[in-house]
Amino acid sequence: GMPATGTIARTVTNVRSGATSPVSGLVHALTLVVVVLAAAPLAVHVPLAVLAGILLYVAWNMGEWNQFVRLRQHSNHYRLIMLGTFFLTVIFDLTVALQIGLILACVLFVRRMSTLFQVVEISRSVDAANFQLYGSLFFGAVAKIDPILTIVESAPQGLLIRLDVQSLQSLDTSGLDVLEQLHKAIVLRGGRLVLAGLNAQPRSVMERSGFLGKIDTT
Repeated sequence: GMPATGTIARTVTNVRSGATSPVSGLVHALTLVVVVLAAAPLAVHVPLAVLAGILLYVAWNMGEWNQFVRLRQHSNHYRLIMLGTFFLTVIFDLTVALQIGLILACVLFVRRMSTLFQVVEISRSVDAANFQLYGSLFFGAVAKIDPILTIVESAPQGLLIRLDVQSLQSLDTSGLDVLEQLHKAIVLRGGRLVLAGLNAQPRSVMERSGFLGKIDTT
């Protein structure tokens, strides 16, 4: 983590000093080379306490401490990611903190996106059921299709399932797989699957897989 931390410290110091281009990094590197090659005998006499003070000053200026005050304005997920990354950096090093912070952010993002996906039952009769899908049907939300599968498996023969997907924003391969499973279960019981209001992205995914030609659309 030391090389990465040194790079970040130099970059932040340059930016805080008004640098606006990568030239500042080159100037810093050349200056450091001159100091090491020409003034190394003099640098030996600089007390370590002075260097430590400079490092502490740079570290303090690197920190955006006002973000801690603003934490109460953000969500619990944001607080968890920020505080977790901060304490991991202090306890371990920057490399570990970044890796775990990114993983944590991805996990929380998937969880949030899965909660945004909703399946709403509009109506149901003996031979037909209408549902509306909202959000993104992806690998983290496919379990929410299970109630429709349960209805299909317990319904009589010839059931018509109509899915209003006008509010379905995106579809991935896992979402496509669960729709194919639903379609197979409906066909096995002599029923039909109808999708209404397909948007561009889900339609493109279904066309590439050939699934669109197996179902009815309106």
